[in-house]
Formats: sequence, structure tokens, C-alpha cells
Amino acid sequence: MTAPNILMILVDEMRADALGCFGNKLGATPSLDRLAEGGVHFSQCMVPQPTCTPCRASLLTGCYPSALRSRMVGCRTPDDPRFLPRILGDAGYRTASVGKIHLVPQVEEPRAVEAARAGKGRCDYYGFQHVELVNGHGDRCFGPEYTAWLRQRVPDFAERRDKREALCSVPGCYRWPLPPEVHSSRYIADRASAYLRDAAGHDAPFFLHCSFPDPHHPFTVPEPYDTLFAPEDMEEPSMPITESTNPPHAGVECYRNTDASGDRIIGTPPCDYERFTAQDWKIVRAVTAGMNKQLDDCIGGLLAVLDQTGLAGNTIVVFASDHGDYLGDYGLLGKGLHYDCVLRTPLLMSGPGIPVSHRVDAMASLVDVVPTLLECAGLKEPEGMHGHSMLPGMTDESKWLRDAAMTENDDDMAGLRMRTLTTREWKLTTYAGDAFGELYNRLEDPGERDNLWNDTSCSDVQQQLTARLLDHMLCAVDGSNGRVQKPVPGVVKHRPIMLGEVPM
Repeated sequence: MTAPNILMILVDEMRADALGCFGNKLGATPSLDRLAEGGVHFSQCMVPQPTCTPCRASLLTGCYPSALRSRMVGCRTPDDPRFLPRILGDAGYRTASVGKIHLVPQVEEPRAVEAARAGKGRCDYYGFQHVELVNGHGDRCFGPEYTAWLRQRVPDFAERRDKREALCSVPGCYRWPLPPEVHSSRYIADRASAYLRDAAGHDAPFFLHCSFPDPHHPFTVPEPYDTLFAPEDMEEPSMPITESTNPPHAGVECYRNTDASGDRIIGTPPCDYERFTAQDWKIVRAVTAGMNKQLDDCIGGLLAVLDQTGLAGNTIVVFASDHGDYLGDYGLLGKGLHYDCVLRTPLLMSGPGIPVSHRVDAMASLVDVVPTLLECAGLKEPEGMHGHSMLPGMTDESKWLRDAAMTENDDDMAGLRMRTLTTREWKLTTYAGDAFGELYNRLEDPGERDNLWNDTSCSDVQQQLTARLLDHMLCAVDGSNGRVQKPVPGVVKHRPIMLGEVPM
């Protein structure tokens, strides 16, 4: 059997509810909805960490960020033999990344990639043999090749960018001042398409990591996408955080913190949030929908190249976002707090061996993606991987190995360490050094407004979930200790305890 190609498409800060297959009625994602129809979409997939660098490192290794020492944005992720492009490269795959990577601070990454190329004859950046980097966000995306390409086509792009037109009071919501043909999303899709056309002429299978910086803040998109969606058609965000909802202390501090020099949650910028109106947030949401539509058009073109080159029949396609965005929910902008709009990611998979037109409502995590892809490729998992292959459970629910997902968050800037366990019905969050926590009934309170942490009627649930969270945390240590002794016969990768297995 020929080893399957793998195309991993990532976007930055897209909520699961942005896609039609997840219930969105705006029609902004027809290409992604067709991808879901031709494969599997996971309605309850959670991110292992709700900011860029840790989640991306986790997604590419199948390990939790704490075990990788990639705990927060701003870190320099250590290289590791469990990185998927390294595993696949050792197995004979051609590996490439086009677009955003962000495994080290973004402004450092061009130099880091160049250093990975120097003196080796070929690139070796976390296992990527070919890299065309585009980091940054909005109209400030950059990368050696992209910046030179943009400057050649729009010599005065910096001057035009500085004259951009604000669309509402929310910072960073403005009209893109350049033509769509030079947008980073179009560039990335075109370069990834060129890689696919070249790959069609090679016998070796490929792994292509195609990663778009949008729809991450700032909220900006070129014509005609800026006016495709009307603010009045957008859902109003949930009400801002108030003391009456018994919110997390960190959430209250985020909402009140207007001092950019003070401690803050990474991903939630300090701002005078009280001054923004519902109309401001609806404008933000309309622009974001335009960003999503532009992305969908670019991704649709990329998927069309798979068909045109004859690669589609033997290519596994994975689509996901590294986290979501509040988009005005709880009165906030960005990410970092463990609300559903931030933690739930729109995971899609299609290709050989993947069921068609199938929806999985069981709990999943992005740490499960690499083990799944390795099984699809017929490759053995390396030592110390935390995720579980989802492939058997896609066709036989009795073989599904997860009914809870853990999310980590270590934020040194705000002095926070939090851990969350999410099940279909419940979400529990604990904070280091704080007796306060959060407990939400996800079925009865999907907006996560009624914190049941101190509700005595939920004491048994809280106790059971706490025990299960502890078990997940114990399983999340770095198990790659390099020992040479064989494990005790019968010992396999530990599976965190499932619902009903905790004695009460």
C-alpha cells in the first residue's frame, strides 16, 4: 500500500462556530463545509493550550505543552524527536511548511529558520525540510520571501498601511489598505499550491503544513470581503463579565485592566473594554466573517489543486485552528481564559481510510491528531506521546478512547497556572494556589455563565471531575525517558480514567 500524503491546514484564532458544519448560518465557509462532508468533523475537539506557540507545538507532537517545555507564547520550543515532520521525514516523507509556524517568538523565527538551513545542505527546522515562513498578523505579516515579494508588487505598502481606515472603536478593526492579490492568505495558498504541483512529480509521499495567520486579530480584510457580511446579521456577544456570574478572578482582572504595562493574561490585550458597544462587536464579527470567507476561498483553491494533480485520492487532509477568540463574548477580545469559544477548535479530517460525511460528538483533543496520522501512515508512535489515535473510534464508537479533554495554561506574565477538564456535560477548571475554581454544566449552560463551583448540589460531580483531572495531569508528564529496559509485559501507554471509573 502506498503511504498517504498528508496536508495539514491550520488557521489562527478561528472559532469552531465559524463553520457551517458547526452550525454557522452565514455561509462563509463552503469549501471547509465540503471538506467536512467528505470526511469527519469533530464537534467537541479541545485545544491543549489556548495560545499559539504551546498549542502548535502540542498539535505537531501529540504531547502536552508542559511536557514539551513549550508552556507559553514567547518561549523557544525545544526540538524533539516526536515532532511529526521529523518522524515522517525519517520514514521517507518530503516535509514542508508554508506560512506561520511560531514555535519560537515570531520576530526571531526567520533567523531561526535561516540557522536551520546553514551548513546542512538542506533545511532541518523541527523536521521541516522546506520552509517558506509567513508570521505576523493582519497587514503586518512578514517573512523573508513574502516581504520581498510584497515590496516588489506594492513598493509603498508601509505608507498605505499607516493610512488605514478604522471601522469601529475596537482597536485593530480596520479596512485592509492593499489589494487582495497581495494578502498573506492568497500568497500562502499560492505557494502551497505550487508545492503540491511539484509534489505530484515525485514518488515520495509528502507532509505539507500550510498555516494561515488569519483570522487572528487585528480584524482587517481587503475588498470585497470587507462588506460581504452586514453587522446587523451578526449575533450579539454574550454579556460582559460581572461579579454576579461568579467569574474567574483572572477574567475580572482582564476586563478591568486598562494598563498595558501591568500583568495580563497572554492573548487578552489590556483595554478599556467597558467602552465598547454591542454594535462595535457586531462590526468586529462581520469583518471576521469576511476574513473567514477569504480564508475559505484560498483553502478551496488549495483543495482544487489536490484534485487537479490527482493527489486527492491518496492525501489525508487535516484542518484545525490553534484556538478561538472571544469576539466580544464576556466583553473581551482575544483568548487565554478557558471558555468554550476559545478552547473548542474546528477539527476536520478526510482522505483514505477516513469515514465520509461523519460527525463525531465524543470528546477529542488536538493531542490526538499526530497519533491518528501516524496510524493512517502505518508508522509506530515514538515513546512518550500523550494522544490516542482516533482512527479506530471513527468507525466503531466502542473503540473511542477519550471522554474528557485536558487543557493546560501556564502564564508567567499573569502569574497563573490553570488546568481544565472538559467532558460532554461538564467543564471544571482549577487554579494553582487558589481555592476558587470553575464548574459549568455545558449542556444546560452552554454560555458558561453560571459557575457551580460553590453549589453544594454539585459536590459529587466536582469531586469526581477533580479526581479525573488529577489523573490526566499525572499522565501528562514527559514519558520519553530513554530507558533501554523493556517495560513490564502488558504495560501500554496509560489511558486516563474514563467517566464512571472514579469511585465515589
